[in-house]
Amino acid sequence: MEDLADSDADPGAALRELLIATAEELLGEHQVTAVTTRDIARAAGVSDGVLYNYFASKDDLLVTALVRRFRRGVAEFEARLPEPGTATVEENLNRFTRALFDLNTAALPSAAGLMTDLPLLHRFLEEIHRPPFGAQRHRERLIEYLEAERRLGRLSVVDVDAATTLLSGATALLAVTGVIHGDPALEAGQLPSLVATLLRGLDPAAPPPAG
Repeated sequence: MEDLADSDADPGAALRELLIATAEELLGEHQVTAVTTRDIARAAGVSDGVLYNYFASKDDLLVTALVRRFRRGVAEFEARLPEPGTATVEENLNRFTRALFDLNTAALPSAAGLMTDLPLLHRFLEEIHRPPFGAQRHRERLIEYLEAERRLGRLSVVDVDAATTLLSGATALLAVTGVIHGDPALEAGQLPSLVATLLRGLDPAAPPPAG
């Protein structure tokens, strides 16, 4: 799949950008498999064949639009991440898990909508799991945060990798459950308890999480 063109270097970049933006808008209104080349061309105000001047196929355009949406979600996720040493560790981990939960909740419908077109689904998943995206990127942000808090003395010596797996894995599971049940807010309500339990561990002498 092609990268987005630089409008200064490519005189056709404006039209290519229009096609991507139009496809992204249509994907917000219809199932992926219901969007046709003609739909995109008409909504963009161009002839049907123009699409193929910039993309190898309709699927190439649709995946580009889906990845752009995901890229925007990742940028929003990272903008919400807390700085080490601010607030409390528990409050910061609550912010982190909610940001990750929201990212997963926003991305899952796109993947689910591709279930009837497995080749297209595989292309989309391949794109969002390669650098600079991918689950590893989210893990790295949490690992960096936990290690920074440990250096600041605000967190005891822990297995950072294990803590990251537990926190990110449980958050992703809650997001999947919320999307399936159609009520993400209900599942998101469990995040503070999840964070509190991770911080306090399973020590029977430790006080139970508040609430």
